[in-house]
Amino acid sequence: MIKNVIFDIGNVLVTFLWEDLAGELGFDEDAIRIMNERVIGDRWNELDRGVMSEKEAVEYIKEALPGLEDKFDVLWSRIGEVIESYDYSENWVCELKQRGANVYLLSNFPKDLFTRLSKTKMPFLPYVDGKVISSFVQKIKPDPDIYECLMDTYGLNPDECVFIDDRKVNVDAAKALGMHGIVFTSYEEAKKELDGILLQ
Repeated sequence: MIKNVIFDIGNVLVTFLWEDLAGELGFDEDAIRIMNERVIGDRWNELDRGVMSEKEAVEYIKEALPGLEDKFDVLWSRIGEVIESYDYSENWVCELKQRGANVYLLSNFPKDLFTRLSKTKMPFLPYVDGKVISSFVQKIKPDPDIYECLMDTYGLNPDECVFIDDRKVNVDAAKALGMHGIVFTSYEEAKKELDGILLQ
């Protein structure tokens, strides 16, 4: 029986539309491709892992963006603009709570950014039963350690948990530890799949 629903945050409960802002700031297609390949797919992990200060991590990221350093400074100064709670997020969490499920968060997220935005951009936070944020524990998905950290911290049994994330590699890692998993592609599809699991 599933007792616990575990959500990723970015692109599941909140937006992360950095490419829209980058385009607005004058990043061309090549620059956005470089950002995806060298930053989001690689160096951003050091922010998420919380092993560097924000200043150190930003400088490390900028090393991968020769000629774009100033634009990235502007992008980073406005990064909060790309994060907004989806219209459904708070209601979805509250509905699950009303149905008797426990709700947890397991997310890769930079520490300073999470601290700054959690009070204003994440209205669902007061309703969750617990959370593990990568930068606070210096572990990131899909490393098994971060899933085990959540299980150990809250005394959860993996086969009583379903994990929802927009990245298949993260869901696969959860399944390898015995959890149920849903790859998030849309609210409608994920809710339908989750409802089916909860009825089992």
